[in-house]
Amino acid sequence: MPEIKEPNQVLVKVHAAGICGSDVHVYHGSNPYAKYPVVLGHEGSGEVIAVGEGVTDLKPGASVVFEPITYCGKCYACRCGHHNVCRELKVLGCIVDGIFQEYVVMPRSQVYEYDASKMTYQQAALCEPFTIGLQANWRGDVRPGDVVLVHGGGPIGLIVANIAKSRGATVIVSEPNESRLAMAKDFGADYSINPMKEDLDAFINKLTDGEGVNVIFEAAGVPALLAHATSQLSPAGRLVAMTFGKEPIPVNFKEINAKELTILGTRHQYQKFPEVVKILPDHLKEVDEITTHVFKAEDFQKAFDTLADRNSGAGKVVLTFA
Repeated sequence: MPEIKEPNQVLVKVHAAGICGSDVHVYHGSNPYAKYPVVLGHEGSGEVIAVGEGVTDLKPGASVVFEPITYCGKCYACRCGHHNVCRELKVLGCIVDGIFQEYVVMPRSQVYEYDASKMTYQQAALCEPFTIGLQANWRGDVRPGDVVLVHGGGPIGLIVANIAKSRGATVIVSEPNESRLAMAKDFGADYSINPMKEDLDAFINKLTDGEGVNVIFEAAGVPALLAHATSQLSPAGRLVAMTFGKEPIPVNFKEINAKELTILGTRHQYQKFPEVVKILPDHLKEVDEITTHVFKAEDFQKAFDTLADRNSGAGKVVLTFA
């Protein structure tokens, strides 16, 4: 049992935790940032058991979700509002021990209370993935009337699409997996395209009268899609690169300059938890649909194997600790 040692800390009993693709990468040893040994896990929810003497705004019994990152607050990134890329960034389950354990002690600043009458622990565990989708949409500056293309219908791609639609965009989801593609309309996609069966470029040209889409999110993990994106974007369009390749990816700067395109990176999130805690109860239909598998924590091996199996139909896989 971990103990509170600082006045600003809280002790939390973990109830539910989602398995992220990055957890799988750390598990397989393919995450270049991971420091071992490390306890995995950064998406989750729990119940406050005790608080330090300096914590006055949170009481035992409160339901909370976890903020996965800490930052220095002093470097250039932090000073200009990009704490999520702090040069001393520490990430739960990667750099420091995460939440795949029964109890954790966290700084008060890393937990956010939510209304337990509106969400179960299992549902609240998806707050963190929704902050990623909200961050990506913020980076892409998705506006009402925009035409948005999301490459990839995995959990993050679907969440990105869902938030883009809620911001008033027309949303296209491109995904070769038919089971994932079938979920896209439930997440707000106006058009669901299997690029292995349909000419995506021709579809975009027809839909936009040759102008191109305004925002592209590359959430499929296919580097070639990033290289091709500049030809699919409209003038003044934005490309949000949510993935990266092992090798440098070529980009056509002639198109970037001619169209005055913007290419944006996105990493984690910053200050998105308060908004997601507020809006997630309005997205529980999507939360329940995307949560395809739930395992007890002691069955973690089966959970990881299910997530890694492309034929399992897995969306979001959640571990329960209570």
